[in-house]
Amino acid sequence: MAFLDELSKTLSDKGKEAAQKARETAEVLQVKAQIASEKSKLKELYGAVGVLYYKKHRNDEDNEFGDLFREIGNVLTNIAVLEEKVQGLDGSQVCPNCKKVMKKGTLFCSHCGTALKADENVTEETDTEEEVFDGEDMTEP
Repeated sequence: MAFLDELSKTLSDKGKEAAQKARETAEVLQVKAQIASEKSKLKELYGAVGVLYYKKHRNDEDNEFGDLFREIGNVLTNIAVLEEKVQGLDGSQVCPNCKKVMKKGTLFCSHCGTALKADENVTEETDTEEEVFDGEDMTEP
């Protein structure tokens, strides 16, 4: 009987150790998830600061970020060209008021309510520089 009692005690102790390690591991994973969340927020804030700085200083002639600003301008131009290409391929149309892309044949803009011409595609640029930065399309640096 002593053997079974000893075995039972050992198994109980090992079970308690395993449960403790599982709790510790879960706590570590939870803290790591919180760290990842905070880093994501930090990245968003850095991006927002960059966007605000870009908007305020993009036309400054003497700017240490001039090369980056030109590159941002090129990327925004490329995005506009590619979005225009998508519109041509899928037949979508652009709201003349808010510049949001709508499905072909849509009668009213789902974003601002402006009446759209169903028979004709509007060929204006889909997003201006301001809209790319202000909307959900903002890519982070």
